[in-house]
Amino acid sequence: MSIVVKNNMSAIRTLNLLNQNSSNLAKSLQKVSSGMRINGAADDSSGYAISERMRVQLRGLGQANRNTQNAMSLMRVAEGAVSSTVEILKTMKEKALNAANDSNTDNDRRIIQKELEQIIDQVDDNSNVTFNGKYLVDGSHELPKDVQEMIVSALSTEWLENSLDLLEESYGYNFRDGNAAVKEMSMKFVDEPGNSALAWVTFNSSGSDGKTSKLELSVNMHYFKDMDTHDTSNVNGSSYIQDPGNPGHSVGGVLDRTIAHELTHAIMASSIAGMSGLPLAVTEGMAELTHGIDDQRNLIGADPAKSASGTEGPYSGGYVGLRYMAKQGGNEQEVMKTFMRVLVNKGAGALDEAVSQATHGKFSGWSDLIDKFHADQASSDAAHLEQYCGIVIGNDDTGAITGRDAHGSSIAKTKDSIVPEGGSTKFWYSPGSKYTTINGLTVMWDSDYGAKTGDMAFQIGTKANQSIKVGFLNMTAEGLGLKDTSGKKVSVATREEASNAIRLFDQSISKALHQQTTIGSVLSRLEYTSNNIVTASENVQSSESTFRDADMAKAMTEYTRNNVLLQAAQSMLAQANQNGSNVLSLLQ
Repeated sequence: MSIVVKNNMSAIRTLNLLNQNSSNLAKSLQKVSSGMRINGAADDSSGYAISERMRVQLRGLGQANRNTQNAMSLMRVAEGAVSSTVEILKTMKEKALNAANDSNTDNDRRIIQKELEQIIDQVDDNSNVTFNGKYLVDGSHELPKDVQEMIVSALSTEWLENSLDLLEESYGYNFRDGNAAVKEMSMKFVDEPGNSALAWVTFNSSGSDGKTSKLELSVNMHYFKDMDTHDTSNVNGSSYIQDPGNPGHSVGGVLDRTIAHELTHAIMASSIAGMSGLPLAVTEGMAELTHGIDDQRNLIGADPAKSASGTEGPYSGGYVGLRYMAKQGGNEQEVMKTFMRVLVNKGAGALDEAVSQATHGKFSGWSDLIDKFHADQASSDAAHLEQYCGIVIGNDDTGAITGRDAHGSSIAKTKDSIVPEGGSTKFWYSPGSKYTTINGLTVMWDSDYGAKTGDMAFQIGTKANQSIKVGFLNMTAEGLGLKDTSGKKVSVATREEASNAIRLFDQSISKALHQQTTIGSVLSRLEYTSNNIVTASENVQSSESTFRDADMAKAMTEYTRNNVLLQAAQSMLAQANQNGSNVLSLLQ
């Protein structure tokens, strides 16, 4: 190697090594001081990207957990309000039970009524509870319903249950006992302008025992497609097809009575072997007797012998014939219960035996009943109907078997009260699923009426729409059926009103408990969610640590090595810089 003085390559190489060692030492010092293996994308570009995504997820999980905690706080506030309302409803039912007892005078009941009115006002106060300024259970979170969902809500909340209760009161049978061959019924919504019926039940008798094996309830939406869903007073489901000959009036009647009528067919078909073999006057007469028709049909001259399908005969004639049988048999409601019991136990072929047993032998069978009805029909006027059939035309009682005219109750079963409802459509709420079991009957809806997009949503995940939705029902007094749209509160001023109030309070409690259990289940889920988020955050943090954190033992070893190398390079640079001075000795 030649000796030069212009370029000291040894010094230059040593200087480069010194710079490298200095840079490596700086990196080692950064790792040791920060505790991280990756301090920037240059350290490990792919590892840096993965680590940063994990850090984004960690921050998202942290916020999701805070959201979950806030949601739990909100739900606890709502739970407190609903729990208080449930306690109030328990007290109200207790007061109604007290008022229904004849040990009380009407003056005592008026005192109880005053107390009820005060605690009903407290229900409204409970519904005004807020969280962060947001009202929770005042009904403001309920989405507007379209007509079909409104009818589904009415069916699931009141119409089906109250109609089944009416049937059990009338004839002593329901879908809960072992007599019903089928306990499921599917719902169907159709638009048939040529069909005058508001609703109808279809069934077949293909079962081995002669009973039906399938039930389907159809609602004719043609009569309800223009229904005003904001009319909170239409609790009976009035048709919205206007009568051109009578402006301001609708045709087709009301849906709640029609449902009671059709459910009579359903329970008879499910419980009576060969029910389709009964005369139409019996099957239609029983259905009409459930809710009463003397406010709707012309009963003058009605004849139970007329059973032609498609005419009024089976309806008015059957109703009059069965009221005649019940009146002549003694206790009208007990007569009908006995009549039904024989048919259920022995099938449609035992019709004559059912008539005979129900009337204690006064009539030997259905034909004998018709013959004697004709013999007693001295005139086709209202006096005959009242004398022989117990039918009082022109008063407010509909003539239902459970009403005042037939049963002797002091309160009339009117066209509006025969299927009892709360005082407002705000009491109705969606079933919450694709099927609902009501008094032993499982109703299969046409679609899933679960959570809606307008329900309150809690963002509990790191992805879009990763949320829990919860629907808050209307927990106001009107929403619980405790007062109507005019502000009139439920009454226990008489024994009969107190009895009706007991039924209403049961349904109000059912709605409040439905809301309370919904809140409780969401709270339980939120607790699991919070625990899951914490676990996920720990796991992500651990994973991020493997990418980002430095192995301190290794980092210190590298730091020490780089520090020694730097010092060595500095020393050698000093030696290399001395090489040029050695040339001077050659020039002397």
